Amino acid sequence: MPFPIEFDKCPDCHSKDTVCRLACADDPSIPKGVFVSLEKLFTPIQDINKITTPTVKGILTHFDICAKCGTRYCTKAEITSAPVTIQHRSGSLIKGLSAPR
Repeated sequence: MPFPIEFDKCPDCHSKDTVCRLACADDPSIPKGVFVSLEKLFTPIQDINKITTPTVKGILTHFDICAKCGTRYCTKAEITSAPVTIQHRSGSLIKGLSAPR
């Protein structure tokens, strides 16, 4: 199955309505067709300590809550990249991630 993978129905009750979709439905600042979700989780699929590029590849997983039954479920998974940042803390360098774009 190619990315992005979208799950358009609740796995329990099969409703297409989610809390975020309903909350954003009439918001004029969000263009029609833009994917919205309550929660996003970026998981690196590369070891950030072993990469030499300024970005790390990862999977951005979107989660939302079914507006009908309240089940929290994954609504979308996509491959993206995020900048690797270097922070100084107590004299040592720490690699970290910035929010994906």
